[in-house]
Amino acid sequence: MGPVGTSTVEAVSQIVAALEQDIIFGFFLPKQRLYEDEMILRFSAKRHVVRAALQELERKGIVERKPSRGAVVRYFSREEVDSLYELRRILHEAATKRLRIPADPDWLAELKAAQRAHAAAVAERNLGNVFVTNTAFHRKLFEGTGNPYLCEAIELSNAKTHGIRSHGLGQPALLHLAEREHLRMIERVESGDLADLAELCIRHMQPARTFYEEKYCGVA
Repeated sequence: MGPVGTSTVEAVSQIVAALEQDIIFGFFLPKQRLYEDEMILRFSAKRHVVRAALQELERKGIVERKPSRGAVVRYFSREEVDSLYELRRILHEAATKRLRIPADPDWLAELKAAQRAHAAAVAERNLGNVFVTNTAFHRKLFEGTGNPYLCEAIELSNAKTHGIRSHGLGQPALLHLAEREHLRMIERVESGDLADLAELCIRHMQPARTFYEEKYCGVA
């Protein structure tokens, strides 16, 4: 990758996107150290720009700072994964059962548009857009509750698991499974079967979790 953008904001955004993809594809593994000097050379960037990018990755839950080691790719223990996914299960189940049925036609049209955008990103194997459009689909789904505080709580819990979920984005089978399940979610909304939708949403979050646990948990 050549020199990053001219403005600090643009440069930070480009470095964050590049490092996220490296982690998704497994070029950087959990617990692996990220060296500032290497990033400065790789991106032809100033140190303060690289540090800002690492801080943004830390905010997203992908990177953490260790005393005397600097920035490392965040590792989640099996116990941490269990706790985070218990929180997500509680919030997602509560939200799906509170969707307003029958669905507002405008909201439903926007939900379907979000699904199509995600499907297009999957077809293009554009992993950056896959993450963005997947987030947009689920945000739009839970907006159907009409409860902005519940939506905010879900956003925060999702952000905490970004460092777990992102590793599965490089797996085509998981991407296509997510795409099919989004369509089934829309079907459940249209039929008004919120109980089944809640079960589907809970199952939907498991494959990425399982991928992470099988690949990384228990590794010393």
